[in-house]
Amino acid sequence: MCKEVNKMFNPLKYFRNRRVGLALGSGGSKGVAHIAVIEYLRNMGIPIHMIAGSSIGAVVGALYATGNLEKFKEDLLRKTKRDFYGLVDPVFPRSGLVQGRGFINYLAEYIPAGTNIEDLSIPLGVVATDFSNGKSVVFRSGNLLEALRASISIPGVLVPVRYEGTWLLDGGVANPLPVNVVKNMGAGITIAVNLHPRLNKPAMMSYLRDSVDRGGVVVDSGGIINEGDGELKTDSAGQAGWLKSVEQWLGLNKKQKESPLPNIVETITQAIDIMEFVNTALVLEFYKPSVLIEPNLVDVSSLDFSDVSRLLTEGYHACTRARKALVRNVKIWV
Repeated sequence: MCKEVNKMFNPLKYFRNRRVGLALGSGGSKGVAHIAVIEYLRNMGIPIHMIAGSSIGAVVGALYATGNLEKFKEDLLRKTKRDFYGLVDPVFPRSGLVQGRGFINYLAEYIPAGTNIEDLSIPLGVVATDFSNGKSVVFRSGNLLEALRASISIPGVLVPVRYEGTWLLDGGVANPLPVNVVKNMGAGITIAVNLHPRLNKPAMMSYLRDSVDRGGVVVDSGGIINEGDGELKTDSAGQAGWLKSVEQWLGLNKKQKESPLPNIVETITQAIDIMEFVNTALVLEFYKPSVLIEPNLVDVSSLDFSDVSRLLTEGYHACTRARKALVRNVKIWV
């Protein structure tokens, strides 16, 4: 049926705005699925005339607009856990746990440092959040890497970015799915990629359930957490290797049958996931895209880049599920 619809001549298309805008949502590592979505759209012959992105969505949109998305994907598939952990540059936690220079230096391998947004071949809107008033800040001009650094400033994880008398946070805080932004950029047809279609069961609830079964959780006066009769420790010397420490910090080394207390990063990212899930629902209530694509990556931590192949595969699967809508609402109109 899709092929038949695709071959139909549609004279009405000449009487509407046929510019296609792509809204790429926030979601940390889940945003790797955006790469697969862009490839799928191109394979269908659907043009992308403009892009608006929040956080990782802005990063993927920028890589596409600079023509380096394919190279980025190929390199991403070759990276190991140690490579990703090497991008983490911890700082004394005043306003964030990570400085963020490591990730921007990594992006600079694909985006020249002097690249300005207004000079890109595809119009791009990079969304950040104003810390002082909670409003979206949309960058349509200026240095691209600086705008991306602001857009990925996950609250509590990455240090905020100073900008014109205020501080900027992750774009997903105010607008996790910038459908309205890409419409304001001039899109008549909109495709949105939502990385928060539903919430995973909170890790804290699993921990509480399991700890009750073991006899309860006690926090003593020194702040030491005890599970039943056991005490959480690192090792005999109180030290751990860099790789092991970062894995523990990011919560990526847990055994399947265990539900330990979520660490600070997990707690922050889960809270952000909840916020973005709620805010995305509000966005979709008021700004309905022509087609909504929703990768099913609810069980993936926002900071876990350890299975890039799976993230890409789910991006393709999400497009397959939305293919009929893409043909009906986009393909026959462009």
